[in-house]
Amino acid sequence: MKWILGAVGLFVAMVALFIGVVWFLFSREGPDTSHLTEVQSAEVLELLDTGSAYNVVYKYVYDGETFYSSTSIQSRSMDVGSTFIVCVDPDDPAQHAQTKTNCGSDGPTNPHEGLKTKPEL
Repeated sequence: MKWILGAVGLFVAMVALFIGVVWFLFSREGPDTSHLTEVQSAEVLELLDTGSAYNVVYKYVYDGETFYSSTSIQSRSMDVGSTFIVCVDPDDPAQHAQTKTNCGSDGPTNPHEGLKTKPEL
């Protein structure tokens, strides 16, 4: 009889652990990107093909100010001069993120800080 209670207790503990892990994975929130609402085009200035992605240095212009940053982009083909979309915070245009979807809270997930000087690749 003790082994049955032990087995049931072990089963309940494993189910609780499984539920806890699933809840943790699906309830985590990323950084708040709801303030990144303005769509801008970013231009690739330098790139390095790593085989599985491109490491790029890029610039974007917002309200007459130029900002620079770098990131890794998954793409089949990319050249210097290629463009992609970033979402920008209109109150702090240095804050931006690359997106393939919408801007705002349902859009980008990896915000960056734009720089006034071009970074090295």
